[in-house]
Amino acid sequence: MEWSTKPRHPDLPFGSWADDLAAAFVRLEPRRLADHPFEGAISRADAAPIQISLVTATRHTVLRLASHIASSTDDLCFVNLQLEGVGRTTQRGHEQISTPGDLALADTTEPFEIANCHNFRLFCFAVPRGLLPKRMLDRPRLNLSATEGGRALSRTLAGYAELCLSDFQRAKTSAMVGAHLIDLISQAPEILTDVAAERVHIPVLLSMMLDHIDRHSDDPALGAATLAARFRCSERYVHRLFATTGRSVGEHVNEKRIVACTRRLLDSAARHKTIAEIAFAAGFRDISHFNRQFKRCNGLTPREFRRVTAAP
Repeated sequence: MEWSTKPRHPDLPFGSWADDLAAAFVRLEPRRLADHPFEGAISRADAAPIQISLVTATRHTVLRLASHIASSTDDLCFVNLQLEGVGRTTQRGHEQISTPGDLALADTTEPFEIANCHNFRLFCFAVPRGLLPKRMLDRPRLNLSATEGGRALSRTLAGYAELCLSDFQRAKTSAMVGAHLIDLISQAPEILTDVAAERVHIPVLLSMMLDHIDRHSDDPALGAATLAARFRCSERYVHRLFATTGRSVGEHVNEKRIVACTRRLLDSAARHKTIAEIAFAAGFRDISHFNRQFKRCNGLTPREFRRVTAAP
């Protein structure tokens, strides 16, 4: 579902934005921070038992007032992942400052204020209160951008949100992602306190490791030892995690590298590159190993693949 507001009358600075917020979230009151034109858009997807929204808007403040709560039966928490801009969430006298990559939590059963003093984008995860650990509700501090583990978690949350909001989502996939997102969000305090990896839930840690592989597959040294050092656990524990996927760390890494090489071989702009140059740039160290892996995945050697897919 989508909502978009671009007011045309000066005497109605927010247009239908208050109604759009109520339809997408709960009843909120928008207020101006400065005399400037307002624009806002919301895209929302259901990922039972939560809802995921992408909010893009010019700077403004929203308030959850006691009058809103008195006429509401909503029992939700908003967990906002800042993508652009800087947000300030104030509730129960506690202030959370969110820069890109940070989370902020707002409990809709009590008054709060969320101020964005600059134009902003954020993902909002609307989660039933009872599904979050109670320790998260009392003076939350969720500055994920402050640690490597937190940044990895932030990227993973954003990836799942993008998946659910894409045009290709399916109901079954969204439900699975919704449950997993709750696990990821619930683990944020532990990840930020820099606890040992073995104390982080397996699905959460595995998602973070897979995200690391996605982003660093071109590192020739990437493997179980690298992941163990990055996430402060033993290599044996890394192997145990990946055993639950049915594939080894090396198989996950090779798959990402082969995909990168396949795309490069299909790219007309890379025709001047040798196959070895493409393989080494993707992280392979041994051209014979690369050739075997490529043929196993694509049914052709890299040279044969390039020849048959070349434009006439």
